[in-house]
Amino acid sequence: MNRIVDRRTFLKAGVLLGGTAALAGMAGCASQERASSASSVAASSDGSIAESAAVSAQDAGSSAVPAHAGAESIAVVYFSCTGNTQAVADEIAQAVQVAPQEIVPAQPYAPDDLDYNADCRANAEQNEGTARPALGNPVPDVSGADVIYLGYPIWWGKAPRIILTFLEQANTSGKTIIPFCTSGGSGIEGSLPEIEAAAPNAVVEDARRFSQGASQADVDAWVAGAA
Repeated sequence: MNRIVDRRTFLKAGVLLGGTAALAGMAGCASQERASSASSVAASSDGSIAESAAVSAQDAGSSAVPAHAGAESIAVVYFSCTGNTQAVADEIAQAVQVAPQEIVPAQPYAPDDLDYNADCRANAEQNEGTARPALGNPVPDVSGADVIYLGYPIWWGKAPRIILTFLEQANTSGKTIIPFCTSGGSGIEGSLPEIEAAAPNAVVEDARRFSQGASQADVDAWVAGAA
């Protein structure tokens, strides 16, 4: 586990030295997707498929990250429909100084696809254990990463099926996967067995759930191993 200890030592030093700059960099306006997430369906405590209510503009910050990757062995990969997971992914990317990579579905999810009270697309995919929604371009490239921060919303207590599509197609052998999720009430624990099954030769650890309003300071502390 020396790789993980070294990663945390590096990240903690980076957070302490760059915290002020990172916080200043998050002061920009939120993306259009994140701004529109205020109308999204809030996630229920029983593990509904929708992400929680919109992250506030103050805490969501900007999606801008440094042009260069400060830690080439780390990747930040995320899937987000309403912008909440994207906001946290952006903050993690700020902390580790890499550009976040989005998992884009070949067929985007419309609002009706996420209405868990109806017979919607996301419900059908979650109920069908073998469903693997196709990936659109660009497909996240994690070939050069030793550590992958992997973010997603919680849909019915689990990760969206497209996360399994990504893991089954990516080469994660020998890598460390650090899952993080956004949810209004459901924990991340129920999603981990499928993450581990989809990446059998990777190490899955340090998983963290974030609720709405996660701040850069919260994320920095977690990344540095202090939370």
